[in-house]
Amino acid sequence: MPFILLFLTGLAFCGPVILSTENNEGAFSVRKTGDRVCLVGRMDNGRDYDALVGVLGSDFFRISSKRDDYSYTVELLGDSCVAGITTLAKEGMDMVLVEFGRGRPKVLKAIGGPGDDMLWFIKRVSDGYLLVGGVKRENWDILIVRLNGDLNVEWSLRIGTGKHEYAYGAVEHRGTFYVVGRSNFRGNWDGFVLKLTDGGRLKRSYLVGSEAKDYLRFVGLFKGKVLAVGRSEARGDSDVWIFSEKGSFLFDGGEFDYGRVFVPWKGGIALMGDTYTEGQSDGMLLFLNERLEFLGGYRLGGEDVESIRFLTGEGWFAGYSYSFSLDNDILLGNVRRLCKEIASGKNFERFVAPVRLFGYPVYIQPYPLQEIDLNLRIERIRLKRKDLCSGVDEGFDLAD
Repeated sequence: MPFILLFLTGLAFCGPVILSTENNEGAFSVRKTGDRVCLVGRMDNGRDYDALVGVLGSDFFRISSKRDDYSYTVELLGDSCVAGITTLAKEGMDMVLVEFGRGRPKVLKAIGGPGDDMLWFIKRVSDGYLLVGGVKRENWDILIVRLNGDLNVEWSLRIGTGKHEYAYGAVEHRGTFYVVGRSNFRGNWDGFVLKLTDGGRLKRSYLVGSEAKDYLRFVGLFKGKVLAVGRSEARGDSDVWIFSEKGSFLFDGGEFDYGRVFVPWKGGIALMGDTYTEGQSDGMLLFLNERLEFLGGYRLGGEDVESIRFLTGEGWFAGYSYSFSLDNDILLGNVRRLCKEIASGKNFERFVAPVRLFGYPVYIQPYPLQEIDLNLRIERIRLKRKDLCSGVDEGFDLAD
Protein backbone atom coordinates (compact mmCIF):
# COMPACT_ATOMS: atom_id res chain seq x y z
CA MET A 1 0.00 0.00 0.00
CA PRO A 2 1.63 3.30 -1.05
CA PHE A 3 2.19 6.28 1.21
CA ILE A 4 0.04 9.37 0.74
CA LEU A 5 0.76 12.82 2.10
CA LEU A 6 -1.03 13.68 5.35
CA PHE A 7 -3.04 16.84 4.77
CA LEU A 8 -6.19 18.13 6.50
CA THR A 9 -7.84 14.77 7.04
CA GLY A 10 -9.00 15.51 10.57
CA LEU A 11 -10.05 12.43 12.54
CA ALA A 12 -11.76 10.77 9.59
CA PHE A 13 -9.95 7.54 9.11
CA CYS A 14 -11.12 3.98 9.44
CA GLY A 15 -8.36 2.31 11.36
CA PRO A 16 -4.75 2.51 12.55
CA VAL A 17 -2.18 4.40 10.52
CA ILE A 18 1.53 4.96 10.51
CA LEU A 19 2.97 8.44 10.09
CA SER A 20 6.47 8.92 8.74
CA THR A 21 9.04 11.26 7.22
CA GLU A 22 10.88 8.14 5.99
CA ASN A 23 13.44 8.59 8.74
CA ASN A 24 12.88 7.20 12.25
CA GLU A 25 9.96 8.54 14.29
CA GLY A 26 8.13 7.40 17.38
CA ALA A 27 5.20 8.74 19.41
CA PHE A 28 5.28 8.51 23.20
CA SER A 29 2.09 10.25 24.25
CA VAL A 30 -1.25 11.40 22.86
CA ARG A 31 -4.14 13.56 24.10
CA LYS A 32 -7.48 14.55 22.61
CA THR A 33 -8.92 18.04 22.98
CA GLY A 34 -12.14 18.90 21.18
CA ASP A 35 -11.81 17.66 17.62
CA ARG A 36 -8.01 17.49 17.74
CA VAL A 37 -5.63 14.66 18.61
CA CYS A 38 -2.25 15.93 19.86
CA LEU A 39 0.86 13.78 19.50
CA VAL A 40 4.38 14.11 20.86
CA GLY A 41 7.52 12.05 20.37
CA ARG A 42 10.86 12.25 18.66
CA MET A 43 12.42 11.87 15.23
CA ASP A 44 15.89 11.02 13.97
CA ASN A 45 17.59 13.83 12.05
CA GLY A 46 20.57 11.71 11.01
CA ARG A 47 22.79 12.98 13.82
CA ASP A 48 20.65 12.87 16.98
CA TYR A 49 16.99 13.26 17.94
CA ASP A 50 14.58 16.17 17.59
CA ALA A 51 11.35 16.53 19.53
CA LEU A 52 8.23 16.08 17.42
CA VAL A 53 4.82 17.63 18.14
CA GLY A 54 1.69 17.95 16.07
CA VAL A 55 -2.01 17.41 15.53
CA LEU A 56 -3.45 14.59 13.48
CA GLY A 57 -4.68 15.91 10.17
CA SER A 58 -2.96 19.26 10.62
CA ASP A 59 0.58 20.56 11.11
CA PHE A 60 3.53 18.74 12.63
CA PHE A 61 6.73 20.39 13.83
CA ARG A 62 10.23 19.40 14.85
CA ILE A 63 11.73 21.24 17.81
CA SER A 64 15.49 21.01 17.88
CA SER A 65 18.75 22.30 19.26
CA LYS A 66 22.27 21.24 18.32
CA ARG A 67 21.90 18.13 20.48
CA ASP A 68 19.21 15.63 21.52
CA ASP A 69 15.66 16.80 22.14
CA TYR A 70 12.63 14.59 22.73
CA SER A 71 9.15 14.60 24.23
CA TYR A 72 7.66 11.80 26.28
CA THR A 73 4.54 13.58 27.53
CA VAL A 74 1.69 15.88 26.53
CA GLU A 75 -1.17 17.38 28.50
CA LEU A 76 -4.09 19.70 27.80
CA LEU A 77 -3.67 23.46 28.14
CA GLY A 78 -6.99 25.21 27.67
CA ASP A 79 -8.15 24.28 24.19
CA SER A 80 -4.59 23.54 23.02
CA CYS A 81 -1.88 21.13 24.20
CA VAL A 82 1.40 21.46 26.07
CA ALA A 83 4.37 19.19 25.33
CA GLY A 84 6.93 18.41 27.98
CA ILE A 85 10.31 18.33 26.25
CA THR A 86 13.69 17.24 27.57
CA THR A 87 16.52 19.03 25.81
CA LEU A 88 20.30 18.79 25.84
CA ALA A 89 20.64 22.22 24.23
CA LYS A 90 23.03 23.30 27.00
CA GLU A 91 24.76 19.89 27.22
CA GLY A 92 23.01 18.89 30.46
CA MET A 93 19.32 17.95 30.45
CA ASP A 94 16.75 20.70 30.93
CA MET A 95 12.96 20.84 30.69
CA VAL A 96 10.88 22.84 28.23
CA LEU A 97 7.12 23.35 27.99
CA VAL A 98 5.82 24.05 24.49
CA GLU A 99 2.26 24.98 23.60
CA PHE A 100 0.94 23.65 20.30
CA GLY A 101 -2.26 22.65 18.56
CA ARG A 102 -3.33 26.04 17.26
CA GLY A 103 -0.82 27.41 14.82
CA ARG A 104 2.92 27.48 15.30
CA PRO A 105 4.24 25.99 18.58
CA LYS A 106 5.33 28.45 21.24
CA VAL A 107 7.91 27.91 23.96
CA LEU A 108 6.17 28.77 27.24
CA LYS A 109 8.93 28.03 29.73
CA ALA A 110 12.38 26.46 29.94
CA ILE A 111 13.68 25.48 33.37
CA GLY A 112 16.74 23.70 34.68
CA GLY A 113 18.65 23.00 37.86
CA PRO A 114 22.18 21.99 38.86
CA GLY A 115 21.73 18.38 37.71
CA ASP A 116 20.46 16.64 34.60
CA ASP A 117 16.68 17.14 34.68
CA MET A 118 14.59 14.69 32.68
CA LEU A 119 10.85 15.14 32.29
CA TRP A 120 8.84 11.96 31.88
CA PHE A 121 5.24 12.91 32.65
CA ILE A 122 3.13 16.04 32.98
CA LYS A 123 -0.25 15.82 34.70
CA ARG A 124 -2.91 18.48 35.03
CA VAL A 125 -3.94 18.87 38.68
CA SER A 126 -5.98 21.40 40.68
CA ASP A 127 -4.90 24.92 39.72
CA GLY A 128 -1.89 23.82 37.72
CA TYR A 129 0.33 20.92 36.74
CA LEU A 130 2.63 18.33 38.25
CA LEU A 131 5.86 17.37 36.47
CA VAL A 132 7.64 14.13 37.38
CA GLY A 133 10.79 12.44 36.16
CA GLY A 134 14.36 12.25 37.35
CA VAL A 135 17.36 14.37 38.25
CA LYS A 136 20.90 13.04 38.00
CA ARG A 137 24.17 14.13 39.48
CA GLU A 138 25.98 11.05 40.81
CA ASN A 139 22.83 8.93 40.69
CA TRP A 140 19.24 9.30 39.55
CA ASP A 141 16.75 10.71 42.06
CA ILE A 142 13.06 11.44 41.79
CA LEU A 143 12.17 14.91 40.52
CA ILE A 144 8.74 16.41 41.28
CA VAL A 145 7.79 19.94 40.25
CA ARG A 146 4.54 21.74 41.09
CA LEU A 147 3.44 24.47 38.66
CA ASN A 148 0.57 26.87 39.22
CA GLY A 149 -1.98 27.78 36.57
CA ASP A 150 0.41 30.34 35.08
CA LEU A 151 3.09 27.61 34.77
CA ASN A 152 5.26 29.20 37.44
CA VAL A 153 7.13 26.88 39.80
CA GLU A 154 5.50 26.73 43.23
CA TRP A 155 7.87 24.07 44.58
CA SER A 156 10.28 21.45 43.28
CA LEU A 157 11.71 18.48 45.15
CA ARG A 158 14.55 16.03 44.74
CA ILE A 159 13.72 12.77 46.50
CA GLY A 160 16.04 9.80 46.77
CA THR A 161 17.97 7.25 48.84
CA GLY A 162 21.51 7.38 47.45
CA LYS A 163 20.60 4.58 45.04
CA HIS A 164 18.80 4.99 41.70
CA GLU A 165 15.13 5.95 41.53
CA TYR A 166 13.02 7.53 38.86
CA ALA A 167 9.37 8.68 38.64
CA TYR A 168 7.13 7.69 35.72
CA GLY A 169 3.60 8.73 36.62
CA ALA A 170 1.42 10.89 38.87
CA VAL A 171 -2.24 11.46 39.71
CA GLU A 172 -4.19 13.65 42.13
CA HIS A 173 -6.78 12.10 44.44
CA ARG A 174 -8.63 13.90 47.24
CA GLY A 175 -5.98 16.55 47.65
CA THR A 176 -3.06 14.11 47.60
CA PHE A 177 -0.53 13.62 44.82
CA TYR A 178 0.40 9.99 44.14
CA VAL A 179 3.71 9.49 42.33
CA VAL A 180 4.98 6.09 41.14
CA GLY A 181 8.16 4.78 39.59
CA ARG A 182 11.01 2.40 40.30
CA SER A 183 13.91 2.20 42.77
CA ASN A 184 16.86 -0.14 43.33
CA PHE A 185 17.13 0.77 47.02
CA ARG A 186 16.95 -2.91 48.04
CA GLY A 187 19.42 -4.03 45.36
CA ASN A 188 16.84 -5.27 42.90
CA TRP A 189 14.23 -3.03 41.26
CA ASP A 190 10.97 -2.34 43.10
CA GLY A 191 8.04 -0.12 42.36
CA PHE A 192 7.59 2.83 44.69
CA VAL A 193 4.61 4.91 45.76
CA LEU A 194 4.91 8.43 47.17
CA LYS A 195 2.02 10.41 48.64
CA LEU A 196 2.47 14.17 48.89
CA THR A 197 0.33 17.10 49.90
CA ASP A 198 -0.42 19.89 47.48
CA GLY A 199 2.20 21.91 49.36
CA GLY A 200 4.91 19.31 48.73
CA ARG A 201 4.99 17.61 52.13
CA LEU A 202 5.62 13.86 52.03
CA LYS A 203 2.78 11.95 53.70
CA ARG A 204 3.95 8.39 53.00
CA SER A 205 6.52 6.47 50.97
CA TYR A 206 6.88 2.75 50.41
CA LEU A 207 8.29 0.16 48.04
CA VAL A 208 6.28 -2.70 46.62
CA GLY A 209 7.75 -5.67 44.83
CA SER A 210 9.33 -9.11 44.96
CA GLU A 211 12.95 -10.26 44.93
CA ALA A 212 12.97 -9.85 41.14
CA LYS A 213 12.50 -6.77 38.94
CA ASP A 214 9.29 -4.82 39.45
CA TYR A 215 8.38 -1.43 37.95
CA LEU A 216 5.35 0.83 38.36
CA ARG A 217 4.93 2.81 35.16
CA PHE A 218 1.60 4.66 35.36
CA VAL A 219 -0.95 5.61 38.02
CA GLY A 220 -4.56 6.67 37.60
CA LEU A 221 -8.02 6.51 39.15
CA PHE A 222 -10.52 3.67 38.82
CA LYS A 223 -13.87 3.71 40.63
CA GLY A 224 -12.65 6.37 43.03
CA LYS A 225 -9.46 4.53 43.99
CA VAL A 226 -5.83 4.80 42.97
CA LEU A 227 -4.57 2.08 40.62
CA ALA A 228 -1.05 1.68 39.17
CA VAL A 229 0.24 -0.50 36.35
CA GLY A 230 3.66 -1.69 35.29
CA ARG A 231 5.50 -4.97 35.04
CA SER A 232 6.76 -7.62 37.43
CA GLU A 233 9.18 -10.53 37.11
CA ALA A 234 7.94 -12.12 40.34
CA ARG A 235 6.88 -15.26 38.43
CA GLY A 236 9.97 -15.49 36.23
CA ASP A 237 9.44 -13.61 33.00
CA SER A 238 7.83 -10.18 32.90
CA ASP A 239 4.05 -9.99 33.43
CA VAL A 240 1.61 -7.10 33.34
CA TRP A 241 1.26 -5.85 36.91
CA ILE A 242 -1.78 -4.04 38.30
CA PHE A 243 -1.30 -2.72 41.83
CA SER A 244 -3.55 -1.17 44.45
CA GLU A 245 -3.21 -1.04 48.21
CA LYS A 246 -6.12 -3.50 48.43
CA GLY A 247 -4.29 -6.11 46.33
CA SER A 248 -2.65 -6.62 42.98
CA PHE A 249 -2.64 -9.00 40.04
CA LEU A 250 -0.36 -10.25 37.29
CA PHE A 251 -1.48 -10.99 33.74
CA ASP A 252 0.69 -13.43 31.82
CA GLY A 253 0.49 -13.71 28.04
CA GLY A 254 3.18 -16.41 27.90
CA GLU A 255 6.32 -14.36 27.36
CA PHE A 256 7.46 -10.80 28.20
CA ASP A 257 4.45 -8.58 28.97
CA TYR A 258 4.53 -4.93 30.07
CA GLY A 259 1.65 -2.71 31.18
CA ARG A 260 2.28 0.95 30.32
CA VAL A 261 -1.05 2.74 30.73
CA PHE A 262 -4.73 2.15 31.54
CA VAL A 263 -7.99 4.08 31.29
CA PRO A 264 -11.44 3.33 32.74
CA TRP A 265 -13.51 1.70 30.01
CA LYS A 266 -17.14 0.54 29.98
CA GLY A 267 -17.23 -0.23 33.70
CA GLY A 268 -13.81 -1.88 33.67
CA ILE A 269 -10.47 -0.81 32.26
CA ALA A 270 -8.59 -0.88 28.96
CA LEU A 271 -4.86 -1.42 29.40
CA MET A 272 -2.15 -1.08 26.77
CA GLY A 273 1.57 -1.75 26.56
CA ASP A 274 3.78 -4.42 25.04
CA THR A 275 3.67 -8.19 24.70
CA TYR A 276 5.99 -10.71 23.13
CA THR A 277 4.81 -13.51 20.85
CA GLU A 278 7.43 -16.03 19.75
CA GLY A 279 10.15 -13.59 20.79
CA GLN A 280 8.74 -10.62 18.88
CA SER A 281 7.50 -7.44 20.53
CA ASP A 282 3.97 -6.30 19.68
CA GLY A 283 1.59 -3.77 21.08
CA MET A 284 -0.83 -5.12 23.67
CA LEU A 285 -4.47 -4.35 24.49
CA LEU A 286 -6.31 -5.87 27.45
CA PHE A 287 -9.91 -5.41 28.53
CA LEU A 288 -10.68 -6.13 32.19
CA ASN A 289 -13.99 -5.97 34.04
CA GLU A 290 -14.76 -4.02 37.21
CA ARG A 291 -13.23 -6.83 39.31
CA LEU A 292 -10.09 -6.66 37.18
CA GLU A 293 -10.84 -10.03 35.61
CA PHE A 294 -9.72 -10.78 32.08
CA LEU A 295 -12.30 -10.15 29.35
CA GLY A 296 -10.19 -10.09 26.21
CA GLY A 297 -6.66 -9.59 24.97
CA TYR A 298 -5.06 -8.62 21.68
CA ARG A 299 -1.64 -8.28 20.16
CA LEU A 300 -1.22 -5.36 17.76
CA GLY A 301 1.39 -5.32 15.05
CA GLY A 302 2.95 -6.84 11.98
CA GLU A 303 6.03 -8.91 11.28
CA ASP A 304 8.51 -6.73 13.18
CA VAL A 305 8.61 -4.69 16.41
CA GLU A 306 5.73 -2.59 17.77
CA SER A 307 5.23 -0.76 21.06
CA ILE A 308 2.19 1.08 22.45
CA ARG A 309 3.18 3.93 24.75
CA PHE A 310 0.00 5.79 25.71
CA LEU A 311 -3.79 5.58 25.63
CA THR A 312 -6.48 8.25 26.16
CA GLY A 313 -9.89 7.87 27.72
CA GLU A 314 -11.42 8.32 24.25
CA GLY A 315 -9.50 5.27 23.01
CA TRP A 316 -6.69 6.97 21.08
CA PHE A 317 -3.37 5.16 21.34
CA ALA A 318 0.11 6.05 20.11
CA GLY A 319 3.46 4.28 19.84
CA TYR A 320 5.79 3.14 17.10
CA SER A 321 6.16 0.40 14.53
CA TYR A 322 8.96 -1.19 12.50
CA SER A 323 6.69 -3.51 10.50
CA PHE A 324 5.13 -1.50 7.72
CA SER A 325 8.01 0.40 6.10
CA LEU A 326 11.79 0.35 5.98
CA ASP A 327 12.20 2.47 9.11
CA ASN A 328 10.62 3.23 12.47
CA ASP A 329 7.26 5.03 12.20
CA ILE A 330 4.63 6.56 14.46
CA LEU A 331 1.77 4.15 15.09
CA LEU A 332 -1.58 5.79 15.82
CA GLY A 333 -5.10 4.46 16.15
CA ASN A 334 -8.21 4.08 18.24
CA VAL A 335 -9.20 0.91 20.06
CA ARG A 336 -12.78 1.36 18.86
CA ARG A 337 -11.71 0.83 15.25
CA LEU A 338 -9.17 -1.93 14.75
CA CYS A 339 -8.84 -4.42 11.94
CA LYS A 340 -7.59 -7.97 11.58
CA GLU A 341 -4.58 -6.82 9.54
CA ILE A 342 -2.88 -5.68 12.74
CA ALA A 343 -4.94 -7.07 15.68
CA SER A 344 -5.35 -10.68 16.72
CA GLY A 345 -6.67 -12.27 19.87
CA LYS A 346 -4.33 -13.34 22.65
CA ASN A 347 -5.16 -14.97 25.96
CA PHE A 348 -3.78 -13.82 29.31
CA GLU A 349 -3.93 -15.68 32.61
CA ARG A 350 -4.49 -13.78 35.85
CA PHE A 351 -2.55 -14.49 39.06
CA VAL A 352 -2.46 -12.86 42.46
CA ALA A 353 0.77 -10.87 42.47
CA PRO A 354 3.31 -12.31 44.97
CA VAL A 355 4.60 -8.88 46.04
CA ARG A 356 5.07 -7.22 49.42
CA LEU A 357 5.35 -3.72 50.83
CA PHE A 358 8.74 -2.54 52.12
CA GLY A 359 10.01 0.55 53.87
CA TYR A 360 11.33 3.36 51.71
CA PRO A 361 13.36 5.83 53.81
CA VAL A 362 13.81 8.64 51.31
CA TYR A 363 15.50 11.98 51.83
CA ILE A 364 13.75 15.07 50.53
CA GLN A 365 15.33 18.36 49.64
CA PRO A 366 14.23 21.41 47.70
CA TYR A 367 15.62 21.35 44.19
CA PRO A 368 16.50 24.80 42.82
CA LEU A 369 15.12 25.46 39.35
CA GLN A 370 15.54 28.61 37.34
CA GLU A 371 14.25 29.81 34.03
CA ILE A 372 16.80 29.54 31.24
CA ASP A 373 17.15 30.91 27.72
CA LEU A 374 17.42 28.30 25.00
CA ASN A 375 17.94 28.63 21.30
CA LEU A 376 15.43 26.11 19.96
CA ARG A 377 14.50 25.87 16.30
CA ILE A 378 10.88 25.16 15.39
CA GLU A 379 10.36 23.84 11.87
CA ARG A 380 7.19 22.63 10.15
CA ILE A 381 7.51 19.14 8.69
CA ARG A 382 5.41 16.90 6.51
CA LEU A 383 4.50 13.42 7.59
CA LYS A 384 3.26 10.79 5.21
CA ARG A 385 0.39 8.56 6.15
CA LYS A 386 -0.14 4.90 5.46
CA ASP A 387 -3.43 3.24 6.33
CA LEU A 388 -2.92 -0.22 7.79
CA CYS A 389 -6.40 -1.61 7.23
CA SER A 390 -8.11 -2.47 3.98
CA GLY A 391 -11.34 -1.90 5.88
CA VAL A 392 -12.63 -2.13 9.43
CA ASP A 393 -14.55 -5.31 10.15
CA GLU A 394 -17.81 -4.29 11.82
CA GLY A 395 -17.50 -7.33 14.09
CA PHE A 396 -14.07 -6.18 15.27
CA ASP A 397 -15.10 -3.03 17.11
CA LEU A 398 -13.25 -4.15 20.23
CA ALA A 399 -14.70 -1.74 22.75
CA ASP A 400 -18.32 -2.77 22.15
